[in-house]
Amino acid sequence: MIKKTIPCIFLLLISFISQAEIKSISILYTNDLHSHLLPSIQTRISETRPVGGFANIATLVREKKLSDPDTIYIDSGDYFSGPYVSTLTNGAAVIESMNYLGLDVACIGNHEFDHGWENTLEQLNKASFPIVNGNIFYKNSDQLFWDNPYVILNKAGLKIGVIGLHGKFAFYDTINFKMIEAIETRDEVYYLKKYIAELKPITDIIILSIHGGMPGRQSSIGLSDVERSLYADIMLAKEVSDLDIIITGHAHTGTPQALISNDTIIVSTNAYTSELGELEIFFDTEKKEIVSHKNKLIQVFDDEIKDDPSMLKEIIKWQNKVEVIASKPITQSTNKMERAYGSESNMGNMFADAMSSFDERIDFAMVNSGALRQDINAGTITKGDLISAFPFPNTLVMAHLSGDQIKIIFDHAAGMTNGVLQVSSEFQYSINSSGKATALKLNDTEIKGDEMYWVAAPNFVTQGGDGYLEFRNAAHIEDTGIMVVEIVEEFLSKTNEYQPLVENRIIVN
Repeated sequence: MIKKTIPCIFLLLISFISQAEIKSISILYTNDLHSHLLPSIQTRISETRPVGGFANIATLVREKKLSDPDTIYIDSGDYFSGPYVSTLTNGAAVIESMNYLGLDVACIGNHEFDHGWENTLEQLNKASFPIVNGNIFYKNSDQLFWDNPYVILNKAGLKIGVIGLHGKFAFYDTINFKMIEAIETRDEVYYLKKYIAELKPITDIIILSIHGGMPGRQSSIGLSDVERSLYADIMLAKEVSDLDIIITGHAHTGTPQALISNDTIIVSTNAYTSELGELEIFFDTEKKEIVSHKNKLIQVFDDEIKDDPSMLKEIIKWQNKVEVIASKPITQSTNKMERAYGSESNMGNMFADAMSSFDERIDFAMVNSGALRQDINAGTITKGDLISAFPFPNTLVMAHLSGDQIKIIFDHAAGMTNGVLQVSSEFQYSINSSGKATALKLNDTEIKGDEMYWVAAPNFVTQGGDGYLEFRNAAHIEDTGIMVVEIVEEFLSKTNEYQPLVENRIIVN
């Protein structure tokens, strides 16, 4: 009897071991690519070594998938708006280049709407990979703007559901309202719960790809204060159950260590193709859960990676198409024009000065720091440089405001939720330690609350973007219909050489 039972016990043991199989799946992820098709110098990473570029990302993805066919690659939005190739093609160059990245699925970010919701549909329909979103609707309708809330991927014998959503606050805080006038974003918590309920019975793992992050935070400050930058995602995870992973974008913040909230793994990369994230998960087939994970961020140094040839060919095709426009010389700059988020910048000064010069009625001009997206090197300034620096189709608006209204606007700017307001040379202000704007002066004279002033700003700001809602109460609004970039080009073309300076227009105490 003993000899007969030993094989039975052995078989039972073998059966138990097989049932408790641990399967591993690698998930590659990016976010906030912002049309950086080519490598670039990003000073927060290196002063001398170019990083990023679609061809480098494509190589890394291809090599990983060749070595591990069960690898998944997910992008969490904002692939449009950056270097001029996106603006000059309304995003077509980007989406068609993304077809060579090896993506399994991507969600939609706010900057996909920079050229209007109709253009968004036109461009996204060119994608050869699945795009998901389940909470952007046509107004006064139950019809989804993009009727594909999730996909189910089959990898390593497991079914993996990937839901796509957009953070509601971030959507309205950072998009030009004219570009989304026919659509609206609805509560992400409600729809996340809905789609989890639909996927739970038919999948093993549920992933959320969301363009959320910290609303309005686009400082690209790297690895500092990760939890604050991804606070919206941390709180979202606490609102739901049965969500395994969040891959998020919008905050431009990488997670060298994955965050954990309510047993949900949260990851993100920094912006501009500078990083490729890799999350390896280990799934217990008996317990039906992820039992462990490993996460890393791969720095995409151009000198370490060989360009993917198919991707490079596609990029060159698009660069050649726009080069005639982009290479047009405008003027010379004596020194580098740099952006700043929380302080005055010489680029911000230049843009504001150009806007102020447009009409003699304008008392001063302002531009939101988040509108400035790329530095301009010393030497020849081209049209492409200007478009890359300010990639949005914003028009110049003149607003008639009281001094009291101007104080409200600059108090909001002083909070730095979305960065300070850059101002033209006629205007100066200070930000105190309490986050309030003080010493508001026009031509060295204190702004008076009951007096009226003409203020110039991009239409994104005057429509309430970045939270500047007080513009909606202006006594008069006059949209010139002329693009800010065109005004800046005209301003610079009047000089053979421009010297960008920081002039203590903004004092941060």
